[in-house]
Amino acid sequence: MAEKRGTAPAILAAAESAAKAADRLGEAFARELRQVLRRTERALPDILAANRLDLLGEGDVASRALWRAASRYQIRQALRRAGFDALAEGAYGPALDPVVRKVLALRRASGFTDAQLTPNQALQLEAFGAIYRLDLLGEGDVATRALWRAAVRGVFGGSNVRVILDELAKILDRTEPQIRTLYDTSVSVLGRQVESLQASDDPTTLFAFVGPVDSVTRPWCLEHVGRVYTRAEIDALNNGQISPVFLTGGGYACRHVFIELSRASELRDLHGTDERIPEVQVELKALKGAA
Repeated sequence: MAEKRGTAPAILAAAESAAKAADRLGEAFARELRQVLRRTERALPDILAANRLDLLGEGDVASRALWRAASRYQIRQALRRAGFDALAEGAYGPALDPVVRKVLALRRASGFTDAQLTPNQALQLEAFGAIYRLDLLGEGDVATRALWRAAVRGVFGGSNVRVILDELAKILDRTEPQIRTLYDTSVSVLGRQVESLQASDDPTTLFAFVGPVDSVTRPWCLEHVGRVYTRAEIDALNNGQISPVFLTGGGYACRHVFIELSRASELRDLHGTDERIPEVQVELKALKGAA
């Protein structure tokens, strides 16, 4: 017998599948980003040596000024040649299709059997992706500025090339998780925007907060996962990081989502109580016991 739509097992299974699809996308991006940053690192010695940095004397002000003016552009070009811009441009295209499909499947599991994007909604989602693409491209400029500042400090501080290169490598290492977090966050927000485009905006509409319960789930999400809220109640929540909570969930790189509940869903009875989805409560107890 087919499982009744809107039941907890169907919703939780679909939420887990959606989270895994987003995780796989983020892992693939991280692998490519790591390669881009390593290729950039290999290009930095040539940039430092381009103006015979090793031969510049302390009084050679003109040559040092020339190197300072050229180096920022050269570093940005190295990042572009290493593939950063191409990675950012391709990050929000067809690769996101699995996430969209999984979120729509999650919506169907909650009882909305006709869940699908209209052509206009697909265009809206594409527009959101274009905005996040610009944010990701901007991270290339942020990384360039940090690298350039460190290089200039090294040059004017009289550091040798090896010392400067070590500092630039550290900056690239710090840059990688920052860019990865930005990407993971934007992918998770885009997933919630699929739900937002489909869901009712009535403040009394009920939503369940669902997603993984594991050792990396942050405290805010552990506090709310498995509970049922109205849209008005969600809009009043504060995750302490970024808003609005309906689109950002628990904050940066959150893997959870507010999913609308159909009028036939058994989970509607949880609203206004201290209870959670029973299966989530079991997972929370298991997590606490393993801690």
